[in-house]
Amino acid sequence: MSKLSVSFTLGKASVKGGANVEHNNREFISRNVDITRVVDNITYVRQDIHEAYDELFSDSLREYNAKQTRKDRQIHDYFQYVLDDKRKETHYEVLVQFGDSNTAGVGTENGKLATRMLDEYMRNFRARNPNLHIVSSVAHLDESTPHLHIDFIPFYTRGNVKGLSKGVSMRAALEEQGFTSQNKKLNSVVAWENSEMQVLENILNKYGLDRDIKGATHTHKSVPEYKASEDWRKLPKRKKNLSTLEVYADNLRETRVENSLLKVENEKLISKRNSPWKSFYYSDPDKQSFVQVKLGELNIPFRESENGFEAQQCYVEDIRKLEKLYVSNRTSHRDRLRNRLDKIVMQVSDYDKIFEGLEFYGYEVKHGKYTAVKPKDGSQFIRLKSLGEMYNEQALRNRVQNRLTYESQVRDKLNSIQDKQSLEYRVHYTVLQYVVTFKGGRLPTKKVNKKQPFTFINDVELDRLASLNKKINEGVTLTSLRQDLRLLENSIAQKEERISSLKEDLQFNEALYEKAVNWYSGRARNQADLAILEKHKLTMEDYGRLKNVIEVRRSSIVDLEETLSADRAKLTDTLDTLNAFEKIMSMTYVDALVQAEHERRQAARIGNGLKSADASMGENFRVGAIAERVVEVVDKRVEKSAEVVQNYTPKLRK
Repeated sequence: MSKLSVSFTLGKASVKGGANVEHNNREFISRNVDITRVVDNITYVRQDIHEAYDELFSDSLREYNAKQTRKDRQIHDYFQYVLDDKRKETHYEVLVQFGDSNTAGVGTENGKLATRMLDEYMRNFRARNPNLHIVSSVAHLDESTPHLHIDFIPFYTRGNVKGLSKGVSMRAALEEQGFTSQNKKLNSVVAWENSEMQVLENILNKYGLDRDIKGATHTHKSVPEYKASEDWRKLPKRKKNLSTLEVYADNLRETRVENSLLKVENEKLISKRNSPWKSFYYSDPDKQSFVQVKLGELNIPFRESENGFEAQQCYVEDIRKLEKLYVSNRTSHRDRLRNRLDKIVMQVSDYDKIFEGLEFYGYEVKHGKYTAVKPKDGSQFIRLKSLGEMYNEQALRNRVQNRLTYESQVRDKLNSIQDKQSLEYRVHYTVLQYVVTFKGGRLPTKKVNKKQPFTFINDVELDRLASLNKKINEGVTLTSLRQDLRLLENSIAQKEERISSLKEDLQFNEALYEKAVNWYSGRARNQADLAILEKHKLTMEDYGRLKNVIEVRRSSIVDLEETLSADRAKLTDTLDTLNAFEKIMSMTYVDALVQAEHERRQAARIGNGLKSADASMGENFRVGAIAERVVEVVDKRVEKSAEVVQNYTPKLRK
């Protein structure tokens, strides 16, 4: 069985380097940090220590000061009071690590496993230590080995008569948790450290690993245990000489090893499911469609985003392989002509201008009984009527007129709103700004219904704005959205914690049930197992009920995970709505779209890109070192339309 060492180090705030929150939060970067991997760090908790002191001790401090008859005995700043007391520590820090740079380096399989084990340890730390208030907790993946920093304030809640009813004390905090001093060598701190080390070792064993004690090759094994392990290692060579009973024992050991490996594999699958999301964007929409179709065929989950799609980090290599399978397939002359007509119709002021636009882009136009055009690289004319019912002459006339009517209605609606500072005005102003900017050629065509021609009625962004306007009319506000966001985040956190607790409980009950089955069926009897069964009063008559408990736990976990998935979907939708709302309030909605399209066009030379799904547009964004292509404008009247928007701007910002 593989082995990894375990490290658990306690540091004090008063000792240099003993508890350095600024370093842990990367407020400054030391030499041993790979700055390109800082974004990979996992922050569990980040709270200002002064705020934490106010949260923990403000009530007890107020109560204490109220009892003091002399002003000079009152404590005005408890944090400063503790800081000035040489016998006290404002906070402590533990550094936790599995393995070292040789056995579990960042990026290696053992390094990834160590990260998962650190995550499991951290997520249960608060439940084990209710008297240790965490102010900072960060897993560092930007150094040579994954490791975890936990900074906490130890506090007591009882037993102090003269001082604060709730105050800072490591000894008192641990005693409340049940760790008492037995002698000078085994005090409450040492007892607590030993307990946490046992937790770490249990996590190692859960993942099918043994603890490797540094500096001692086999100190954690007795001589018989070591010999037995050596015999086990050589077992395949001598198995034919064993007795039936020995073969049975060896087979049992093999089964247990396989079971451990299966458990590790199961944890890998769980970790894969919880892998962080990354964003993928493509300058070629056909390539994006190809990759998404292949992802669906392989049952790899993904979700569409504003400029591409998002998939989990664990699937990045698979997606890169799919990208290499893509072969660019140029669209047909007919499809390109339809796309060109869609864009020109959205830009010109009358029907005749459509053909001026086609000629501008190199098409040869032939008028007659049936209007036909020929691409500059084509060999024959294409009749407009052959493109579909929405592309014949009359349909194109109607589409131009309908678009002009739509724009007129938008302007009329904007002019009819009296309160130029109202949210309603800002939404309709954004709609007009979008229409004018689109006509200028600075935005892409995104259809709601992909089978229909592009129009302002069949536009993703305008559809999103209409949906947002509907929510606003129903009473949605920034405050209500933020409140919904907080409630969803709290709900998700509570469900994640509940699921983690249920899984831990399930694992314990499954192990207990297995011991009961082995003992009472006579398959494998171990006196240590009997002691555990007696401790939990699990007799032969009633251990079967434990199976029902296990099934209930499993069912509860499935139900909670389903509701958690729904909450996460709601959270994404709420975030999108809040983001759009804030952009409308700050008048940057269209500017953000233009910037995104600008970056997409710059990326045309590299073909695809990847960034963190949680990062901002400016972070980890790969762009080609080429200038932005100049957008060709067909209709000169677009400039006049742009002036309309400029005229509205001063009215809004006065």
